[in-house]
Amino acid sequence: MIHKKALIISLSIIVVISFLSGCDNNEKSTGNNFHLSLSGESENWEVNSYDILIKPDILKAGNGNLTIKNKAEFNTDFFSVRVHAVIDNEDRVIQGKSIQGSESDITQTSTGATEGGTFIDEEGKSISLENISDIYMVIEWQDIKGSNKEEIDLFDPDVNS
Repeated sequence: MIHKKALIISLSIIVVISFLSGCDNNEKSTGNNFHLSLSGESENWEVNSYDILIKPDILKAGNGNLTIKNKAEFNTDFFSVRVHAVIDNEDRVIQGKSIQGSESDITQTSTGATEGGTFIDEEGKSISLENISDIYMVIEWQDIKGSNKEEIDLFDPDVNS
């Protein structure tokens, strides 16, 4: 049960981060608490203000704004966002959101948010920013031409240091 919640939280965070390729990283650290405010873009999408808060006992992710570029209105019957974090070399989904069925305008949408327990490393300790090697968002949607998929890089410690 605990692993399922952690997987859902991880999925949600990772999806959002993955799709942002142009990184604008604001990082704050206080003791064992880490706050990231992430932004990025892909060919068709832009993400702003995607927040990740890591505390010894809590992982919060989300509340970002996702905008499709160069369209005043765009309706689809399928849309999915997953945020991935690579934690200790393991790709985990930390947040996810999807819309399926009735048509929805997705030109501007919130990523939603998730909160749950944090991940544990191999030594049984709560993860910290040092355990994370990548955060990215994967966006999938349907248009008149068919299925589409793009990835946005949100965080790479080698680039953001």
